[in-house]
Amino acid sequence: MSYVNPQEVLSPKSHWYLFEVVLDRGEGDCAYALGEWDGERRIGFRWNGNHDNPIGNPQSRGYATWTILDPNLYAAFIETLCPPDKQNIAREFLGIAGRA
Repeated sequence: MSYVNPQEVLSPKSHWYLFEVVLDRGEGDCAYALGEWDGERRIGFRWNGNHDNPIGNPQSRGYATWTILDPNLYAAFIETLCPPDKQNIAREFLGIAGRA
């Protein structure tokens, strides 16, 4: 693998706790995860690296890190997850009701 596996990205450790990566599109593309940021359940995201830049983005002091998706986008993002069990995991984790 020519990029840091998102499951191994645990920074920034003082803010982020990784629960589960729910989408990893691979090298040079995006990854999204469920976790806690400062004790609140959130969706984190990052861009995976590639051969030339294995750490990806964002990064800090040589460490791959996560950043947080705007909570107003959570419901729309969850609808894009496949298979549907990932949608259920995300909704349950975040306390978001499913479609009526």
